[in-house]
Amino acid sequence: MGKISVIIPAYNGVSRFLEEAIRSVLAQTYRDTELIVVDDASTDDTAHLVSRFSQACYFRLPMNRGQAAARNEGAKLATGEYLAFLDQDDLWEPTILEETATLLASHPHAAVAHCDGYKINRQNVVVGYYGAIMHSNSITQILRGGHDVVTSGSLFRKTCFDSVGGYDDGLAIWEDIDLAIRLYQRYAVIHHPKPLYRRRLYYPHHASNSIPSERQLVGRRLFLEKHGVSCPPGTREARALSHDWSRYYGDLGKHHLCQGQPALARQAFWQSIRYSPFELKPFLRLLRSCVARKGSGLVEGTDCGSH
Repeated sequence: MGKISVIIPAYNGVSRFLEEAIRSVLAQTYRDTELIVVDDASTDDTAHLVSRFSQACYFRLPMNRGQAAARNEGAKLATGEYLAFLDQDDLWEPTILEETATLLASHPHAAVAHCDGYKINRQNVVVGYYGAIMHSNSITQILRGGHDVVTSGSLFRKTCFDSVGGYDDGLAIWEDIDLAIRLYQRYAVIHHPKPLYRRRLYYPHHASNSIPSERQLVGRRLFLEKHGVSCPPGTREARALSHDWSRYYGDLGKHHLCQGQPALARQAFWQSIRYSPFELKPFLRLLRSCVARKGSGLVEGTDCGSH
């Protein structure tokens, strides 16, 4: 069915589950693989950890550039027909490569085969199910046909991945969604409704646990600006885009409150209202921001704990 290049972007992997991820790759039933670990300028002993696995090819970036750039560097080194990217804190079930490779081999015009997964905690205990087909009023879903092509749950045909330019490393967030949209616009996308990966979401380092940082907010803004051109006025996509902009400005306002900047927060909440004038939540946030003290975080859901 063709060789698979497995790429793990790593950053300070000694304490962040890298060894578990590598072992889940080596336990695959599909054997025609190469394993490439791209070290995104770690400051710990990640290099020594990887050296313990003779099957792994280690490549270190001279400076930290983010996961998207690390994945792209790994793709450049890859010699396989297919590409599989595994985040260092995620795990694979033993048959994920075998089953997704079989699907791509039987669908020669498809760019990617992706599957469902499990949500796990720090101890690798399953805490939920992650379905890979989602439909919502967001351009992040509409523009990719509902296919939630999760990085660790997908197998890409390398020629298709290369043809769209790989990941956009200018995006600090949603770079996987951006890639899925560009692939969906040109190729078939195959969904395999079986949980074959484990996504670790419930530990302190995970970005989903806090209000978006400034870097993440910049990434979201760039994403919306990039794909806004695909949403003509008066369409479902345009309405979804307005909703996404409203959510962006709502999160931007909460971020400003966490930084002790209520005046900037109010400006952001006004923008959120402008995009969603018939929703109550932006108005409530604006009202609460008017009485917010510096650093008080009075808007609901505001967690200033980590940025």
